[in-house]
Amino acid sequence: MGAVVLAGGRSSRMGQSKALLDWHGLTAVAHAVEVVREGVAGGSVCVVRSLGQELPALDAIVVDDAVAHRGPLGGLHAGLAALAGQLEVVFACGVDTPLLAPAFVRRVCGSLRDGDDAVVPVIDGRAQPLLAAYLTAIAPQLQALLDRGALGLKDISGACIVRRLSEQELLADAGLAAADPRLRSAANANTPEEWAVLVAEG
Repeated sequence: MGAVVLAGGRSSRMGQSKALLDWHGLTAVAHAVEVVREGVAGGSVCVVRSLGQELPALDAIVVDDAVAHRGPLGGLHAGLAALAGQLEVVFACGVDTPLLAPAFVRRVCGSLRDGDDAVVPVIDGRAQPLLAAYLTAIAPQLQALLDRGALGLKDISGACIVRRLSEQELLADAGLAAADPRLRSAANANTPEEWAVLVAEG
């Protein structure tokens, strides 16, 4: 297993790059890399950035999302393509869910079954495609979606076999239930005020 961290995006409501936000002395992107690497037992981590985006030195593979403004689907495709041939399964996340627990990563990746192309948690009634597990083998299907003009991760379910994972299924794992009983792993921030709340909680 490995992981893909999407670090690009315009961050318009945040007013600055989310990837460079401070998380208790680390940048948000460096923190995300640490968390997912622990969750995938030390596997490879690929960080996808926008063209020309400056990032700190990271212990990760860094690739560019070659075409601007293709949304998270383009970023996910770039990450899967970079890891295809090396890994079978990756966990994908952004940099704006700093309460993400390694146990959450392990639970989601471990929930893939034969026949699944992806597993997407549903928390508070909302699908979480940027806290999900994907097979690297679906990179060609994502390229086909991009070629047709798709931008959103929700479009993946029309081209791949995506299974949803309920809160009850997530918390059936004792490790996750102990580490994150309220599933705060899914809490994200789009504004400085929201980020400050998560920093205080973390």
